[in-house]
Amino acid sequence: MKHAGKRDVPHQRVKTVEHLTETARAKRRVQMANGKSFPAQSLSRGVAPRRPPICMLFEDLAQGAAQPTGVFGMYPAALIGKLLPWLRCARHEVLHVCSGGLPRGEGLRIDLRPAALPDAVADGRALPIRDGAAAAVLIDPPYSKYYARELYGVDYPLPSHLLREAARVVRPGGRIGFVHYLVANPPPGCHHVKTFGLSMGFGYPMRAVTFYEREQDELPLGGST
Repeated sequence: MKHAGKRDVPHQRVKTVEHLTETARAKRRVQMANGKSFPAQSLSRGVAPRRPPICMLFEDLAQGAAQPTGVFGMYPAALIGKLLPWLRCARHEVLHVCSGGLPRGEGLRIDLRPAALPDAVADGRALPIRDGAAAAVLIDPPYSKYYARELYGVDYPLPSHLLREAARVVRPGGRIGFVHYLVANPPPGCHHVKTFGLSMGFGYPMRAVTFYEREQDELPLGGST
C-alpha cells in the first residue's frame, strides 16, 4: 500500500505519446516567412527549393524577366526534352498546366497561383482555351491533398477533372502527359499510350508519367445524300 494512489499519475519526466508525436512532427517541418511550412526532408543541406540546372533551354527569352520562385515537387528541366517524343510536338507548343516553377519561355504556362508568374492565371479544371487548340498538354499537379494545402495553398484538383479538361483543349490526335503518384484512367475520348516510372533519386518516392492520346475525329466517307 506504500505506492497506492500514485500509480495513475505519470512521472514528470515521462512524456505522453501525444507530446512526443507533436514534437517529432514539428522537427520534421520548416516554417516559412508567410506562416506556411514544408517538410524538412525536402531540403538538401538547407538549400531552398530550385529546379536542377539541367538542359536549360529558351534562356534568351528569360533574360531580364522576373522568374517564378522555386517550389518543391518540380521535375528536372531535362525531363521535358525527354518527354517531347511522346508528346509529339515542338517544345514551345506544350501547354503546361500547374506549371509551378517553370521559367518564362517554356511553352504556355498556366497556374492557379499568381506567385508562379504564369502566362495565364487559371484553374487547370477550367482552362481559358478553346476546344482542340493545344498541340499537347503536360500536367504536373499537387499529388495529394496534403501537398496542395501545405506546399501550395490551393485545393486538391482531382486527376479525373484535370484530364477531362486537358482532353477538351488538346487537338484530335494530340497527347496529354500526366505526372502524378497515380496512374489515372484515360479521360473520355482518349486512350492510354504509355506509362513510365520517374525517380528523382534515392530516398524519393516514385512518380508515374502517363501519356494519353485524344481520339481522331471521324471523317465522313462517300458523297452527301
